[in-house]
Amino acid sequence: MGLEMHRRRARADGARVERDGDGGLWVVGLANTVRGFHYRLAFGVATVAGLLLIAAGAAPQPAPAVSDQRQSPETPGTSPEAEPVEHVKVEGFRSARWGMDGAQVKAAILKDFGIPAEKVKTEENAAERTTILTATVNDLLESAGPARISYVLGFKTKKLIQVTVLWGTPVDPQAHPDKIVAAANQLRQLFLDSGYQPETVVTNARMADGTILVFQGQDADKRTTVLRLANAPAPAKNSKTEGAGGSVALSLSYTLDSRSPDIFRLKKGTF
Repeated sequence: MGLEMHRRRARADGARVERDGDGGLWVVGLANTVRGFHYRLAFGVATVAGLLLIAAGAAPQPAPAVSDQRQSPETPGTSPEAEPVEHVKVEGFRSARWGMDGAQVKAAILKDFGIPAEKVKTEENAAERTTILTATVNDLLESAGPARISYVLGFKTKKLIQVTVLWGTPVDPQAHPDKIVAAANQLRQLFLDSGYQPETVVTNARMADGTILVFQGQDADKRTTVLRLANAPAPAKNSKTEGAGGSVALSLSYTLDSRSPDIFRLKKGTF
């Protein structure tokens, strides 16, 4: 899935996967709670907003899991058939690498998706004073529908510090929840097999805003990968909001430095 990796051999480390006995529409996966992580995808009760700042230290709670056929990995050393895994190194997203400037990122978008620079949307985040380059790709992940890819350039450096991919009703109002959940499961499996640092991996957590943190993991350089799912079903019949459609959104983000991101901050003591 375009995750740039340099791999080295290591012992396998078991990641916990929990299952839901109720058969609910939730993903087994890994969750993100990195202290000082300033970006998150915030969702309303019935609609999905966009990327907002995340409060540091948000505490996840256990959540129901989606049904799938994956078995929990064996604990290292418990089976003679245990396979060593490789360690991931998060370098950016596909051809876009950390430290690239705007022109280089646009060239990477052209190389990866055939989208010329003039069709890449440029926006400013007024609060963080970062620059966001956005492109929409129709076939990034099979059957998941269109994806919106946002490349964030830092406030001071003007270089690439984060990439976020978004699928679901915020991008395509006709998105099917089951296909978005299937995409979450596919990505979760990919990341489980990629060799993130075991101590940074947290599985299957519900956040205070009701979203599910499907995956969190860091590489050895503390570069962070986060996968988050929000699923708000359509209102029941005879309810006050009957007729309003449900919403589903899946966001995937890669972040260079989640503890001290290159964003504008007011200095302490100025107010």
